[in-house]
Amino acid sequence: MNRQLIVAVVAVLLLVVVVVMGRSAVKAKTEAVPTPKPKAAVLKSVQVFSAKNETVQTQVPIFGRLMANEKIELFSELGGQLSPKSPVWKAGMRFSKGDLLLQIDHSEQILALQAQKAALLTAITQIMPDIKIDFGDNLAAWESYRQNFSLDNLIPELPTPKTSREKDFIALKTIYNQFYTIKSAEERLKKYQIYAPFSGEITESLISTGSFIRAGQKLATLMSVGGYELEAAVPLEDLKYIKIGDKVQLTSDDIAGDWIGRIGRIASTIDNKTQTVKLYIQTNGANLRENMFLTGSIAATTLAQVMEVPRKLLVEGDKLYAVKDSTLSLQPIQIIKNNPETAIVRGVEDGTFLLKELFSTAHEGMRVQIVNN
Repeated sequence: MNRQLIVAVVAVLLLVVVVVMGRSAVKAKTEAVPTPKPKAAVLKSVQVFSAKNETVQTQVPIFGRLMANEKIELFSELGGQLSPKSPVWKAGMRFSKGDLLLQIDHSEQILALQAQKAALLTAITQIMPDIKIDFGDNLAAWESYRQNFSLDNLIPELPTPKTSREKDFIALKTIYNQFYTIKSAEERLKKYQIYAPFSGEITESLISTGSFIRAGQKLATLMSVGGYELEAAVPLEDLKYIKIGDKVQLTSDDIAGDWIGRIGRIASTIDNKTQTVKLYIQTNGANLRENMFLTGSIAATTLAQVMEVPRKLLVEGDKLYAVKDSTLSLQPIQIIKNNPETAIVRGVEDGTFLLKELFSTAHEGMRVQIVNN
């Protein structure tokens, strides 16, 4: 009995020792593993630029095609054979103002005109005795007119009657009728020769040596060179920035060079499909050709206390991200003018740090770190 009691007591003691040792080992292991410290938050690195309001020259982009300042189609009012004395013009040939462009044979018309002049001279000679008797105070004028009358020169003006009775007498003798018939024939005779109205170039020629010309026939197309007009269109919203006389910088995508132009006219009507207004820009310079396409920029109205920013930085169309105390905040702005790549805005105080590049996770209240180089 005593032996069994002793064994039981020893077993209980062993169990207590094992439990105590196990707890000690667990406690020691727990104390050996350190508690992990919370990691510091990683801030997004961003680049910024400082806002600076200034005076900005607005630019209005344009695109258009050149047209010659003067371009006309030449038609004949009269018919006839092209004179052998007429110069032969081909497309691409240059001419100066006043050069003879075309001459239709008019020898028959000259003879007919001389016959009319001869008839008038005869009529004047026949009335000279009556003038000597009835209108002697004007005899010297009529005698001088008759003596200087030439069949080859342009007809001079008739002497002025000194009395109404003399005027009636001249009229009854059909002197006035014959005189103005001759004047009309002289004017018509001038149309057999066509002279250049300006200096330029033949762009199209439809006649050749010996051609027979019909009345109303198209003969050629003439174009002035050196001065051109660019027709362009601008959106209605940009019209308030431009005016007649504004300077335009022009360039070509096809050839090297740049040219200066001035707005000469602004149309009063609006294209109902595109809601644009046409401008007409005067320009000239080397290497320019009709029908060339040019691009350009109009130096328009100057705006004060504004800044120009890339359009890609705009948020919701009228806000920019500002960085204040390492935190992103949306800065409301006023859009003054939109350009193709930039926007002219107002409403940002000088010195405000603005986000230089947008990123997809940007949001108001986001903590960031400025890392400008």
